[in-house]
Amino acid sequence: MALVYIEQIEDMSVEQMQQTHENEIKILNEIEKLAFGFERKTVEIGELEKKLDEYIEHVQMHFANEERLMEEYDFPSFEMHKTAHDMFLLDLASAVRQWKKFGDIKKIINFVYKTPEWIVMHVNSVDAPTANYLANKMQG
Repeated sequence: MALVYIEQIEDMSVEQMQQTHENEIKILNEIEKLAFGFERKTVEIGELEKKLDEYIEHVQMHFANEERLMEEYDFPSFEMHKTAHDMFLLDLASAVRQWKKFGDIKKIINFVYKTPEWIVMHVNSVDAPTANYLANKMQG
């Protein structure tokens, strides 16, 4: 079982966006396994925290790269797309703060468990049209 499957999201017409989404899904599914192991006391907290840090860094680079491409190719819905990213990052930052500052790892794990729904919706309804626009501009 996995949190999210690559088959749930549209294929991107921009390869680097496709690869980023596949990598992110892989990291999320690894976090789920580690969190389950942590709850059963078969995984050390350090291993889980390392993977959570990897996910946070990946999300930040993912969004920054998409936003750079949208600006570079003058994507007309840039502000709307960036706002969706910013809202996600605010929620992520809040969960990270609870984890890092107060030692509440459950907050970040709960956030991770909620993200697949957002990812599938965002990728299919926002990233796919963005990728199509970018692919056309990159060829032109």
